[in-house]
This record gives sequence, C-alpha cells and structure tokens, in this order.
Amino acid sequence: GGLLKAEDASILNNIIIYLTLPAMIFEKVLVSTISLNLWRVPVTALVVMSVCLVVAFLVGKGIALKAKTLGAFLLAAAIGNTGYLGYPISLEIYGSQHFIKALFYDIFGTVIFIFTVGLYIAEVYGEEGAKINRLKEILTFPPLIALVAGILLRGFPLPPFLVRAIEHLGAATIPLIMLSIGLSLRLGEVGRYKLPLTLACLLKLILSPLVAYFVGGAILAADVFSLGVCVLEASMPTVILSLIFGLRYKLDTAFLSATILITTLISMVTIPTGQYLLRMAMRG
Repeated sequence: GGLLKAEDASILNNIIIYLTLPAMIFEKVLVSTISLNLWRVPVTALVVMSVCLVVAFLVGKGIALKAKTLGAFLLAAAIGNTGYLGYPISLEIYGSQHFIKALFYDIFGTVIFIFTVGLYIAEVYGEEGAKINRLKEILTFPPLIALVAGILLRGFPLPPFLVRAIEHLGAATIPLIMLSIGLSLRLGEVGRYKLPLTLACLLKLILSPLVAYFVGGAILAADVFSLGVCVLEASMPTVILSLIFGLRYKLDTAFLSATILITTLISMVTIPTGQYLLRMAMRG
C-alpha cells in the first residue's frame, strides 16, 4: 500500500519538469548576474563527461560487458544527476548568487550531452526504439525555455504578484525532487553486478570530480566559485534520465537502476568529502 508508489514518480517528474522546475529556474535567473565567462562552465562539463565516457568505454571493453550492459555502463559512468540533485546541493553550498553556474553546467552541459551523445549510445548498444528528434527534444525542454526566458526578461519590471507566484511555485521543486528520487530508487539486483557496479561508482564519483578539478582548473581561469560548482556537479551520482533511455532502448535497466541507487547513496559521503578536499586544495 502506502500513499505513493513507484509509478507515481513519473507523474511527479512531469509536474517538476513542466511546472515547478521551470518556475524555479526562471525566478533564479531573473536575479542572477550573467557574465560572458559563464560559457566556460558548460565547456568544462562537456570535456569532463567526454573524458569519463572514453575511460568507461575502455574499462567496459576491458571487462567484456555485453552490449546492453556496456551501453548502460557508459551512461551510468559518464552522466551525472546535475539537475535534480545538483541544483538543491549547489544552492545549499554556493547559494543563489552562484546558482546560474549550476544551471549552465546542467542545461548547456549535461542536457545537451544526454540528448546527443547519450541518445547515440542508447541507439548503438540498445535495440532500435522509436526515433527521437534530438533538436526538438533539446529546444522543447521546459527548463531550457525557462532559462532563456529568464535571461531575456532580466531588467524588465515584472508585476510583483507574478514574481511571488513564480517563487512559490518554484519553491515546491526541491521537496518534489527529493520525493521523486526516493520513489525512483529501486533496490533491485545489486548483487549480480559487483564488478561493473563498483567500477561505475569509481568512475562517476571519484574520477569525474578529479577530471573536473584539473580540466576546470585549466578552463575556468582561477574563478574559484565556478570551479567549485563544476567539481560539485561532476561528483553527482548517475543521472536518473539514463533509466528512461534504458527502458526506451532496452539497455540493461536492472544494471542502471542498481547503479543509480548505489551511486546516489555513496554520493552522500563522497560529495561532502570532495567539497572538503577542494576547500583544502584551494587554501593550500
């Protein structure tokens, strides 16, 4: 029984994606400072994911994973939950004024990467699913529309009641996300995948933030807050959207749900540890 079942996660996700998350993004972008250096953040994101993908490919081939598991392994090791989980955590650690950096990492980094490279991987290693129009998926992604709208409408006086309404709507996002993640996590067949699961965790939770630290150090030119947000976003667990692709293209979804669950649980230790080490490194 219980009030909420796993099936309810998809309804919740629709409310988040189409309603509360765009509201939150729009409202945060209206008040944030946008500099020309912001493009360095998604560039860092794309390089980090590409490096992790190449390493994951070599590792996956090395342990001779079957095609469907290899496809799932690549998605799991390279692409992080930079929106659903990255937003609330970066707001908590870096505050509203740097939230735009997390947005740029996620929307112009992760989302673009998922709908291009991620889809390509699913098509190559999965079974032929319904053809997906990549450009349409990206351009009609509500959080992206909200981001662009927020950038365009900055500086225009909006009626205060409207801004307040949008704020209240946006405020529901993070509790709903937490609920949705809880409903989406399935304690499935964790035991069957000891080796690939362990390796996916190492790549996603350890290698990815390390790569972000060095790549970001090179690209972001001593902007400590951008580097902090990039390392934080790179340390996110496996993106839940990978499971949607897995289902659509018949990848190894049991492996994907296991990896999403385990990386999410372990990240509760690795994320704060990583941020602590980053502070130490920046001081030193």
